[in-house]
Amino acid sequence: MSSSVRSLVREKHEKDLTICIDYHDTYATDPKLWNSIIQLFYLRKNNVVCISRDHNGGEDEILDSIGKVIGKDNVYFTKGANKKDFAKKKDIKVDIWIDYNPKHILEDD
Repeated sequence: MSSSVRSLVREKHEKDLTICIDYHDTYATDPKLWNSIIQLFYLRKNNVVCISRDHNGGEDEILDSIGKVIGKDNVYFTKGANKKDFAKKKDIKVDIWIDYNPKHILEDD
């Protein structure tokens, strides 16, 4: 681990964050990269969830990839509903959204 990464890990922060990573066209574009980034999030004591709008039967693919990294209990499917309202209904307070298409956070299919 480089010294800059070690200092990032040691540095204190005010609160644990919940970070939501999109699956399609985000995590799926480079899982190895995202797995490394997720490990940094965990080293900083942050929480990671995946909320997908998938409604085409892709749940197994998602659960077998990012679900193995963050835990299947941290993967959610909105079935086309917008992610922000879905998270609120599930009482998931997302601090940071990572999504290739931010409109999916606010708009339904």
